[in-house]
Amino acid sequence: MRSFFALCLCTFPALAQQPKAAEPAVAAANRAVLSRLPFFDRQDFDDAMRGFIATTPANADPYAFLKQDMPPTVNPSLWRQAQLNTISGLFRSLANMTIVEGRSGLIIIDTLSSAGAAREGLDLYFRNRPRRPVVAVIYTYSHSDHYGGTDGVTSAADVAAGKTTVLAPAGFVEAVVAESVTGGNAMSRRAQYQFGTPLPRGERGNVDAGLGKMESRGTAASGGAAIIMPTDTIKRATETRTIDGVSFTFQLAMGSEAPSEMLIYLPQAHVLDAAEDATHTLHNLLPFRGTVVRDANGWSHYLSDALEQFGPDAQVMIAQHHWPVWGNERVRERLASHRDLYKYVHDQTVRMMNQGMGPAEIAEALTMPPGLENDWSARGYYGTVAHDSKAVYQRYIGWYDGNPANLNPLPRVEDAKKHVEYMGGAAAVVTRAREDFKAGNYRWVAEVMERVVFAEPQNKEARGLAADACEQLGYAAESATWRNAYLLGAQELRNGVRGGARNAPGVSAAMLRAMPIDLVFDYLGTRLDGPRAGAAKMVINWRFTDTRETLTSTVEHGTLTAIAGKNTRDAVASVTTTRAAFEEVILKQRTLADAIARGDLTVTGNAGRVSDLMGLLDDFEAGFPIVEPF
Repeated sequence: MRSFFALCLCTFPALAQQPKAAEPAVAAANRAVLSRLPFFDRQDFDDAMRGFIATTPANADPYAFLKQDMPPTVNPSLWRQAQLNTISGLFRSLANMTIVEGRSGLIIIDTLSSAGAAREGLDLYFRNRPRRPVVAVIYTYSHSDHYGGTDGVTSAADVAAGKTTVLAPAGFVEAVVAESVTGGNAMSRRAQYQFGTPLPRGERGNVDAGLGKMESRGTAASGGAAIIMPTDTIKRATETRTIDGVSFTFQLAMGSEAPSEMLIYLPQAHVLDAAEDATHTLHNLLPFRGTVVRDANGWSHYLSDALEQFGPDAQVMIAQHHWPVWGNERVRERLASHRDLYKYVHDQTVRMMNQGMGPAEIAEALTMPPGLENDWSARGYYGTVAHDSKAVYQRYIGWYDGNPANLNPLPRVEDAKKHVEYMGGAAAVVTRAREDFKAGNYRWVAEVMERVVFAEPQNKEARGLAADACEQLGYAAESATWRNAYLLGAQELRNGVRGGARNAPGVSAAMLRAMPIDLVFDYLGTRLDGPRAGAAKMVINWRFTDTRETLTSTVEHGTLTAIAGKNTRDAVASVTTTRAAFEEVILKQRTLADAIARGDLTVTGNAGRVSDLMGLLDDFEAGFPIVEPF
C-alpha cells in the first residue's frame, strides 16, 4: 500500500489572501523545461502500474487536479513526478508497505505512518488474498512513516506474547528518540515547510512532496503515528535470517538516509528492497526539517556493496517510496547511477571546498553529474544538488565559512534593522525591490524583503512583496520540498500562522509510552529551563511499580541527569508511581497534585522538590514563527 507522511492539515479563513498567478517570466521558464528533458519517456508510468491488483474504494481525491493539463504554476518535471506519485493500491510483490507471504503467515516490511493507513492497506490485501496472521514486522529504518502504522497490522500484546516478531537495524530506538523527540517540536514545525502540509492542494499550492503524497488514509479515525519497539536487531554488516520459511539477507546502511537503516534482499524472489537509498529522486543529505547530516560518501559505498552482492541476481528493486525497477540490467544500472550520484555530490563539494570556495558558491557552481542530467531518477524532487552540497560542507567543516565577519554576526532582527537603515529605510528598499521583481530577480527580492520584514514585522507592503517573490520561486522549483517551503512562506507572510497546538510538550503519548525510562529523562532534560533552575540541587529517587524500573534523577548546575537501575540514599525525595500516571503528568493530561491526591503517585521526603522539578519543565510553541521574528 503506497502512502506517505500524515501530518496535521490546517484550515484558513475565507478572507485569507489567495495565491497569485505565475509571472510571465516563470511561465516561460517552465515551458522551457519541456524541451530540456525527455518527457517522451514513459517507462516510469509503465513500471508504476506493473503488477497492479486493486485499490481501495475511491474517496474524495485532493490530487485529482493532477489529471488536468500542465499549468504554468508548476515546474513540468515536478508535475510529472507528482502524477507518478498519485498511483496507489495493492501491487503484486511490492508496495510501500511490503507484504511478504511466508509459510504460515505474513511478514510486513514497514507499516506506513499511521495505524489507520496500515490497517486499510492490510484489509485491501485480505480482500484479494487469503487471510493469514502477521508473524513478523520489519522496520527498514527509523523514520515514523515506516513504523507508525504497526498497531494497524499487529498489537503490542501479540508482540509481547511472541506471536509477532519486530525486527529493526542496530541503533533503531536511539535514532527514533533523537529524531522524533529530542528535536521533535522544531522538526515538526519545519516539516510543515518541507512537506507543505498546511498548503491547499492544487496547482497553486501543494502538488507533491517529491517522495510521495502526504495523505495517509485512515489516520483521522485511528490516531496518528505510534511505535512498537523492536524485539530483535540486525547488528552485523550483512546478516542472513530465515523468517517463516523465507530467506532474508540484511545489509546495514547506517548513517545513509537515516542513522539506523538497512537494505533487504529476498533471494527466493530475486527482489532487492533498497529502503530509501535508491528511490526515483536525488535524496536529501540534510532535509529542511532538520536532522543529523547524512553521509553521502558512505551512502555511495552502501549502494556499491549492494550492486556487488545482490546485483548479479536481482530482478526487481523496490524501495520504501515510489515504484519498482524491473529487470536485472535496469536494477544494476539504477544502483550504479545512484552510487555515482551521491559520490559525485560528495566528491565535487569536497574538491571545491578544498579550493577555498564557500557553501553558497559551491551550491551555485555544482551541477548534475555528467551523463545523469536526463535521468529522471536522479532529478532533485526531494533533495537538490544545491542544498545537498551545503550538507556535505557542513558535515566536514561546519556552518562557519571561515570569514571572521561571519563568526559572530548580529541576531537576525538587529542585523535586519541595520541593513534597512543603511539602505535608506524600508520604503526605499521596497521601491527598489519592486523593480527587481519586475525584472524577475525573485531570489534577491525574497532575500532583501526578509530583512525588511524582520526589521518591521507589521510592514504589509514588505510582507506582500516578500510573499510574491517566494511564490514565484515556488512555481519555478523542480524540487517539491523547495516549492513547498516557498509557497508556505508566502502563505504565512500573507495570512500568518494558522493551526498548531500551543504549549506542546514536544512528544506524543504513544512515543513516550514506548521509550525506555532513561531516554524519557533525557527528553525531560531538554525541557528543563536551566537558567531558571539556577544553582538548585535536587536528587530524587523514582520507582515505577508497573514496569519494575528504578531511576535516580539529579538536577545540578541547571542540568537534569539520571542513572537508571538504581536508587540512592542521598535523595531528598522518593517517588513511587506507575509509568502511566507519570506520563500523564509529563504530558499535562493531569497535574502532579491530582496524581498525589488520587494515590496514583506517592512521595516520601520533600514532596516540594518533586513539584519544583515539574515546574522547571518548559513547554514548546508548536506553531512558532519562521518567516518573521520569534
